[in-house]
Amino acid sequence: MADKKKSLKPIPPTLRGKKRYIKFEFICNNALKEESVKKAIWGTFRGVFGEKGIAEQKLWVVKWNSAKNEGILRCSHTEEENVKAGLLFLKSVDNQEIIPLILNVSGSIAKLTS
Repeated sequence: MADKKKSLKPIPPTLRGKKRYIKFEFICNNALKEESVKKAIWGTFRGVFGEKGIAEQKLWVVKWNSAKNEGILRCSHTEEENVKAGLLFLKSVDNQEIIPLILNVSGSIAKLTS
C-alpha cells in the first residue's frame, strides 16, 4: 500500500480562468475536415500571435461540424477580441478559399448549440 501513487488534486473551479466560446462558420464550396481546420487555425494563430499569444488565449477547438462548416472555439475571456480578430486572418483551408464568419459568442457551450 505504501507504493501506491497519489494523484494530484485538480484545480478548484474558483481558481480556474473564465472561458468564452466563439461559434464560427467558414463559407466555402466543399465540406472541410476537422484536422485540416485545426491545422489552419493553429498555423494562422501561431503566425499572428506566436506561441506565447496562443498560451495566453488558452485557445482550443471544441467542436467542428463538417456538414455545416461550423465550429466552436474556447478561449480566455480576456482574449476574446484577439481570438475573434485572429479568426478573420484565415484565408484558406487545404488550398480552398474560405470566408470566416463569427456567428455568436457565449460563456457556455449549451447556449451556442441550441
